[in-house]
Amino acid sequence: MKRAGLLLAFVLLVGCGGSRSTPGGGEMILPPMAPQMKMQSQEAFFMAEHLNPELLPDYPEALLEKGPEKATVCVEIVVDADGTVSWTAPLRAGPRCPAEALPALAWFEHAVDRTVRQWRFEPASVCTFPAGVEKNYDCIGEGVVRKTVPLRLAFVFEFSRSERRGRFSGAASR
Repeated sequence: MKRAGLLLAFVLLVGCGGSRSTPGGGEMILPPMAPQMKMQSQEAFFMAEHLNPELLPDYPEALLEKGPEKATVCVEIVVDADGTVSWTAPLRAGPRCPAEALPALAWFEHAVDRTVRQWRFEPASVCTFPAGVEKNYDCIGEGVVRKTVPLRLAFVFEFSRSERRGRFSGAASR
């Protein structure tokens, strides 16, 4: 992945206000210190669509007998312009994220990493509308250019030993 020259769009996603939930018990969040992409007046941003949200991490098998009843971990991901997850990292800051790497959470972080690398998305995109073409959210019109872009997102995963899996909730962009 080319680091320089890549356009990373950042989206603020919160659990309640103005959000659309998907099954689960966590949320999609903005990575700390993440700048937001500024759109020009003739541009429209289309959020990536998660194509396999039913793919969730399992509670680590090795911890089923004596592990914690509940655990929360956060992860940042980059969704490339082709819709694949190209990068993941544990998130160590945020309102519901662990502030530091805790050995007890390593199993959960590994389960999340393995799972999110299998996720697929309809890529995020930016549509540019030429002068004289009305901006619309179908990205159609003469001379309209749609460009897929990489996207950086963060997710909160909550694990439950009794449910034997991790869960998350997504939210729509504002």
